Amino acid sequence: MKIEFYEEFPNKENLAKLKLINFPTKIFIAGKSIEEFKKYEKQAKLYKKDLEVGFWPIVKNSYWISAFSNTKDLIELFKKLETIKNPLLIDLELPLKKHWRLYVKNIFNLQKNKKLIKSFLEKNKSRITTAEYIRSPLQKGTKFLGLDYGIKTEKSLMFYSSCTSKKNAKEWKKMILKIKDKNDYSISLGTLIMGILGTEKILSPENLEKDLEFVKKAGFKKVIIFRLEGINKDYVKVLGKFI
Repeated sequence: MKIEFYEEFPNKENLAKLKLINFPTKIFIAGKSIEEFKKYEKQAKLYKKDLEVGFWPIVKNSYWISAFSNTKDLIELFKKLETIKNPLLIDLELPLKKHWRLYVKNIFNLQKNKKLIKSFLEKNKSRITTAEYIRSPLQKGTKFLGLDYGIKTEKSLMFYSSCTSKKNAKEWKKMILKIKDKNDYSISLGTLIMGILGTEKILSPENLEKDLEFVKKAGFKKVIIFRLEGINKDYVKVLGKFI
């Protein structure tokens, strides 16, 4: 199984955790600009020379890439992303609660924004991983909200079992098991430490192993761990069983 990582809040201390990783991997580093990303890409490679580094762009005013983002922000971002050749993580989520005004402000720009996002995904699909919610193929509203574009990127489904109820986790597993084209998907696991929401619960090494066992038995070849800062020797020991 291939194991990759997210790092939402890169700094020297967090990226130094790469020294614990004794297998080939890739990391998606978040950044508000290409300049910021390139700084941390260079730093990350000091700790692991064979590292593949992808860019996780943070969008001005909406954080995640969304059909509810400001059109101007999307145009500006996509133009800049065309200037680099790195792998990209396109995080297709709805704006944070604190950005609730975007839902009102941009409701009439949904179609325009979805066309912008879809065009960028189509043009760059070979280097893009899209982080997506787990949902039923029949679930209504996903295309309307700009959460599904029907483009063959690598889709990483966010199966953060520590952040939901046992009932929801069970339902997520059922939906994951129904996926037929498993080579087009990876599964995101965690969370090993809190993210931007500040409410994420921590997945124990024991439960990480259970989730990895499930993913392996389900037939998926890759997972992405959220996130690098939370890595320690106990987690690394678990990951080593699945390389």
